Amino acid sequence: MLAASLHDLGIICSLGTDKNSVLKNLTTQTDEEFLSFNTRLLVNGEPLYVGQVNGELPSMDNEESHFNSRNNQLALAALIQIMPTIERLKAQKNSARIGVVIGTSTSGILEGEQARASLLATGDMPQAFHYSSQEMIAPAQFIASKVDAQGPVYSISTACSSSAKALHSAKMILESDLADIVICGGVDTLSQLPSNGFKSLESTAKSYCNPFGSERDGINIGEGAALFVMSQTKDDIKLLSVGESSDAYHVSAPEPEGVGALSSMKQAVENANISAEQLNYLNLHGTGTPKNDDMEAKAVSAFCQHEVLAGSTKRFTGHTLGAAGAIEAGLTWLLLSKENTKRLIPENKNNGNIDPTLNSFNVSSGESVDSLSMCLSNSFAFGGSNISLILGTSFE
Repeated sequence: MLAASLHDLGIICSLGTDKNSVLKNLTTQTDEEFLSFNTRLLVNGEPLYVGQVNGELPSMDNEESHFNSRNNQLALAALIQIMPTIERLKAQKNSARIGVVIGTSTSGILEGEQARASLLATGDMPQAFHYSSQEMIAPAQFIASKVDAQGPVYSISTACSSSAKALHSAKMILESDLADIVICGGVDTLSQLPSNGFKSLESTAKSYCNPFGSERDGINIGEGAALFVMSQTKDDIKLLSVGESSDAYHVSAPEPEGVGALSSMKQAVENANISAEQLNYLNLHGTGTPKNDDMEAKAVSAFCQHEVLAGSTKRFTGHTLGAAGAIEAGLTWLLLSKENTKRLIPENKNNGNIDPTLNSFNVSSGESVDSLSMCLSNSFAFGGSNISLILGTSFE
């Protein structure tokens, strides 16, 4: 399996609206919480905490009306950050050799919800509403239109593993010589459909999520976008390898022993031709639900015992659904970047009490490490869709 370069990252989430702010907030020890109190998402008016993007977003006024959605607006905010790199790499390249692969769970369903509310209130759908804005392929088509990508362009929707799979898919496109450059990543937007769906599953936290904590009771849903520029041209940070599995244990519950999670991690290190102990950090899926954290702790303990620091970043960003894999790969990319001068690892932030009944592993408390050159990032989804990405550097 050949490595693929991840030349640049555009990212926006509750931690910040660009690379610098996200890295700073991720690695600075603080009591500040980055999740927001929201009373508008649940149909019964009950409040919940969410990973909401705050700050000004780019205008969509000049975009085609069928692309006009908050989801595409978040994607545009990430895309603008990497456009200089895209323009540099695509010089003298044929547009047919540029691809786009995006992971998403809900795409522009927010606009669908708003249109339905208008229909119920007035009897008419809004004139400006386009059904295509909520199609799964919408963010991929929007990004392709902005970068003139005429190669493979598609979206992946496999719940919470969607955008991690988009990175793997992009890598395979390059290895198959179907493109020279692929813009890949994920985007998802807060809306009522997933919020009420997870609430009906009794999977939402009453307050802040507590990954691997004794008080954990569910997730905080989030939103955001992360986009990478990937090619086989050499650069500092690479997607070294990928491991995937599909245990298909249950439509929404994880396989309780972590068999599929362990399989994807083992495949990733085998494909990279390394041992688990050579990794410097594991970014865990760590949703804060009782069942996910229990099975992942079992898998991590069997994978590397106490040899590798590990933790979840969900308390910082919320669970960004289809965008989670790319956003967390983005956080991993930032940790590996030269900008992380102190080689800081984020803390596994929760209420401060690790559940003593879980299988033990080396939980990160936000320390600086001697070496930071290879990290693994996990994404596990409904239906047992599991994926582990290994990112590494060439400058250390």
